[in-house]
Amino acid sequence: MVPARGKKFLFIHVMKTGGTSFSDLVRVNFDDDTRYPDACLPPASHLMHRMEAYMYVPRFIADVNKLDEQLHIVRAHIPYAVRSLLKGSYEALTILRQPVERTVSHLKHCRKYHKEHQNMDLETIYEQSWFKATFLQNYQTKIFSMSSEEAMTRSPFPDDSPALPSPEEMKNGSPLSPEALEFTQQNPARFSLELFAPSTGVITIDEQRLQTAKNNLSAIDLVGVSDRYDRFLLELRDRYNWKLQSIPKRNVSTSQSVSPEFRKRIALDNAADMELYEYATSLAP
Repeated sequence: MVPARGKKFLFIHVMKTGGTSFSDLVRVNFDDDTRYPDACLPPASHLMHRMEAYMYVPRFIADVNKLDEQLHIVRAHIPYAVRSLLKGSYEALTILRQPVERTVSHLKHCRKYHKEHQNMDLETIYEQSWFKATFLQNYQTKIFSMSSEEAMTRSPFPDDSPALPSPEEMKNGSPLSPEALEFTQQNPARFSLELFAPSTGVITIDEQRLQTAKNNLSAIDLVGVSDRYDRFLLELRDRYNWKLQSIPKRNVSTSQSVSPEFRKRIALDNAADMELYEYATSLAP
């Protein structure tokens, strides 16, 4: 069960772009022991272990390079720059999403799954500085413009939150300070995400960053856009001999209950992502 025998695939899973449904397709086409992170994690793994494997770049690099000859596909919430740190040669795949829709989807995800965001309206969540800088503002441009050094380094967001331990310190049983313990209890989602996610919140987007993102996107072997997800799947079938069970319909209802004024504001805040997405549509099937 190996599409395009001899090829290995790296899927840059940009958050809230449809990559979760893509994982169902991966399971159809690749055996458990040939796909990352499944090859490293038992099905009943604790959520924090799965988050570390899927988001923490040092762990991702170490795992994938150790299992390089075994793996046929690797996927994670990691910046494009990690491609240069992998031993093997990988066909790179990714999907981008219209920035306003991606942001609204992420906000709704926060409200549904994050304890600290329950019962908040979307605009209040949007104004939280760490989440906005890290995941909501020009996030796609940041993921494709980070350097490999930036991807490997944990840089603290410049606010008044207490210093948090590294994943290595957590594994070694280092105790949290009283201030950090209180912070994690009040902000459990931020704590778990900040522990593992690439430090996109410290990046300031400028024209050079945007151009770097475009250059890196042009180096991707197959770029998809969520508005044309069906074409992305058909290209996987035709170019790489992937097996398609079906082509799911895309849910495009994310704009419901979001005011036109708020959508316009998100678009203005994501000017670089808007331009990057237009460029992605020129590359996508």
